[in-house]
Amino acid sequence: MPPEVEHAVRRALPWPSRLTRRDAIRGAIAGGYAVRVRVAAATLFDAGGHAVLPGAVQSAVRAAVERQATRVLGAGGLLEANVSAAVRALDSPAVRAAAAHTAGSAGRRILRSVGLAAGAGATIDAGWALARAVRLTRNGSLTPREAVGHVVREAGTGAAATAAGTAAAALLVALTGGVGAPAVFLVGAVASAATKAGMDAWLSARARGAIRVRSA
Repeated sequence: MPPEVEHAVRRALPWPSRLTRRDAIRGAIAGGYAVRVRVAAATLFDAGGHAVLPGAVQSAVRAAVERQATRVLGAGGLLEANVSAAVRALDSPAVRAAAAHTAGSAGRRILRSVGLAAGAGATIDAGWALARAVRLTRNGSLTPREAVGHVVREAGTGAAATAAGTAAAALLVALTGGVGAPAVFLVGAVASAATKAGMDAWLSARARGAIRVRSA
């Protein structure tokens, strides 16, 4: 994982100190898949997405996202560093040519990429959770049943977060049009990290509530 990617996502989040290396990896995957389907999403914009929001709103959203991407990725020369080089490779003319679509095929390509992103996110978080569960089970901190639940939870939230990041960035392009590849990458990465943080907070609160109910 290039440190530039992790640094960029940390700068974009309101809670940068909570970002883990897994969040950065997951975010990079979400952003990468989002860049790959940018042309497909633009096809949906041309096919009807442009009529959903007023033109002034589209312009304002595009400008805000591009400005934030420039601020975050431009800090310390990141726009010239590895992260932007990787984004430009994902958005090369060959990739754009291969992504010429009708609206139907564009939608299918986006859904396929969201699914692939979900699979990658599940693999990352399940692998981490499995290693942690084995260690905690051996020292008696978790029962085998609790260990399985932990792995399932992390795999599910990792899949959902990575898929949400890719989908959010694709939706942005489908509704507002020509957003640049670095901005699309950053939106996917940040949306992924924010979704994971939100889901973890909700599940933790739910678990605490269940414990209080049982002890009452």
